[in-house]
Amino acid sequence: MLRTGLLALAATAALTANAAAQFCSDNTYKLHLVTANGTPLPTAFDPVVQETTYLASNENVYLAFDPLLPSGTYYVHVTDNPIDGFDQVLSQNDPLDRFVSVTNTNGVITLSLPFTNNNTPAVFGQGLNGQGMSIRLSPFSAPTYSTCRFKAWFGDNWDLSGGPANPYLLAGGLHPQTNQCSVRSYEGFRIGDGNGSDVTGLVFLDSDRDGVRDAGEGGLANWSVQLTTGTTSVNAVTDSTGAYTFPNVAAGEYTVQVTVPGTHVATNATSHSIEVCECADVQVLAFGAALQCLPCNARTIGYWRNCHGLQKVVQYNILPTLPALGIVNQCGQRVAPGSTHSFRCWIQNANAWNMAYMLSAQLTAMHCNVMVGFVHPNCVIKDPCLGTMTIAQLMQQSVASLLAHPYTPPCSAARAQQTLLKNALDRANNNRIWF
Repeated sequence: MLRTGLLALAATAALTANAAAQFCSDNTYKLHLVTANGTPLPTAFDPVVQETTYLASNENVYLAFDPLLPSGTYYVHVTDNPIDGFDQVLSQNDPLDRFVSVTNTNGVITLSLPFTNNNTPAVFGQGLNGQGMSIRLSPFSAPTYSTCRFKAWFGDNWDLSGGPANPYLLAGGLHPQTNQCSVRSYEGFRIGDGNGSDVTGLVFLDSDRDGVRDAGEGGLANWSVQLTTGTTSVNAVTDSTGAYTFPNVAAGEYTVQVTVPGTHVATNATSHSIEVCECADVQVLAFGAALQCLPCNARTIGYWRNCHGLQKVVQYNILPTLPALGIVNQCGQRVAPGSTHSFRCWIQNANAWNMAYMLSAQLTAMHCNVMVGFVHPNCVIKDPCLGTMTIAQLMQQSVASLLAHPYTPPCSAARAQQTLLKNALDRANNNRIWF
């Protein structure tokens, strides 16, 4: 019955009477845009629309009525900011939930929705500066013609000839027939920076493993983060501070997830669901990770040539795996020790005349450490010359260097790089550079 009765008002109507007002026009009663707790949104001049506009960080924008506004029923909705002559209705709520009953008791505004058929039709917040009530303007769709720029309206003199989903609020002023004040107020607002949505976040080293970033816990660089929908995925890499950005993300629902390498374990959720409104930037909850507790307790060349080390070499059948390393002798010839005696002689006689020989010995010692479980391949080193990497990555670089340059005597072009690799392996075999 209420719905039918209201639609009968499709002709111009003025439901609020204010006979005491002798002068009124548009914006006689100011429209205020506030947060849910009634704090006024900041304002700034927007050169695109050439006017001062409210600035909102997200879609949770609330309309607060002026304390001087007369009680009555007002139509509230959102359009684009019609800088190009268009006036696109963007409100997505039930059209009948846009009729708001305002009761003003000595400047304190209370609100209700007299024509709603919904169980939870609206979200009310606190009024201006926390006094009274306000009403949330969202949901609304993105404007077609003015990206992220909107205009909020309310008034008591409307034309519904185009249907309640396409209202037209008539200009404020004295009504020519009733000589009563017709109310119409409006204000522009912008969500975000007006240039679309950026999705940003952080990956940090969670030293105390509590899932929360504390003071002194720095970011993790070069970590992979994905922004996914059901059918698409976009990748970003964290910078030196652990921060990442997905710029200009279209409106929609997404999942942001981090790829945790084998060197670390996650200390909180590895994925978060987010909603992008196409205007406001979205800050994703920080991803935390800690170094994995891995065995990183190496043995030196000296261990692997003594009886204890040689017993491990036999126990774990290591000798057949050595040729794959590309190891060489003093003359740069590939070697494949077939017995513990030949292995012991080869590793004990290693020297740096051919740097590839010394690199081979240090690489073999680390290979043995990994094979027997003294060192996990994902153990991380922090070498003063080569930087931070896993021991697996250091070994891969060493194998590649030996395969390419088996003979590097003094003055050889590849000798300097092999020296760096050899020194890093030596430090790791002596447990001096584990991160």
